[in-house]
Amino acid sequence: MNDKLASEIQAKIDEGDAFLDEDRFALAVKCYEQAAALLPEPRNAHAISLQVYMALGEGYFFSGYYDQALVAFKQAMKTSGGIENPLTHLRMGQSYFEIGELDSAADSLTRSYALDGRTIFDGEDEKYLSFLASRIDL
Repeated sequence: MNDKLASEIQAKIDEGDAFLDEDRFALAVKCYEQAAALLPEPRNAHAISLQVYMALGEGYFFSGYYDQALVAFKQAMKTSGGIENPLTHLRMGQSYFEIGELDSAADSLTRSYALDGRTIFDGEDEKYLSFLASRIDL
């Protein structure tokens, strides 16, 4: 990927982040979708791919579209750095929790906890850490 395209993608992510910070989730998602559409094939093979798919997943997550968030987070897992990113696992676990797939939620939240400890749950709804504590010894 050339620098110009990478800059275009980053600009879309930054624009989406600004909307996300203002709780304007639909506009954030639109920007993140545009960023993802700019990724050349294979879409998960670029340095910026993790950032794109995490942003897209978070946009969907905060919009309450948990199934779509999971699709994006699963794409993030396929990128360089995705598997070892505790936020990827946290958001996947939260999304699974919200759609009632509790075994998958526990698995993802456990991975997040194993990678980053309790700090990954700082600022998150307490229900997720409470749920994890009901499944594993913290």
